[in-house]
Amino acid sequence: MPLDVTWGDSEKTYTVFKFSGKWTWDEYHAAIEKGTQMTEGIPYNVNILLDLSECNLFPNNMLSHFGTSMQRPPREFDLAVIVTTSGFVQTFATIVDKVYGKKGTRFKVVKTVDEAHAMLNAVNQRV
Repeated sequence: MPLDVTWGDSEKTYTVFKFSGKWTWDEYHAAIEKGTQMTEGIPYNVNILLDLSECNLFPNNMLSHFGTSMQRPPREFDLAVIVTTSGFVQTFATIVDKVYGKKGTRFKVVKTVDEAHAMLNAVNQRV
């Protein structure tokens, strides 16, 4: 499956969206819906790990689809950690962080999945 959603930890403090190979916007929106269903009824913010480490391409209209997601996120979150080595994605995340960081939502980019898990676990230790 090119886009899978799972829990990042047993405490259910963050979800992992793993993008693999070529995926479509329909699969992206289905994953968002699955993430929404997974987090229903949880009384606290659930952070996000976006693993793009095995994803090389994005479908057309990336900005409009991600922009729509940010205008109507499936639930509140404090931190989204993006795993990528793409300079384009890093630049995009920096722009998004500047826009949404003012609202209390942060976006950070790391190069490995282990770094992402460590960052999210460290944030959850402080809560």
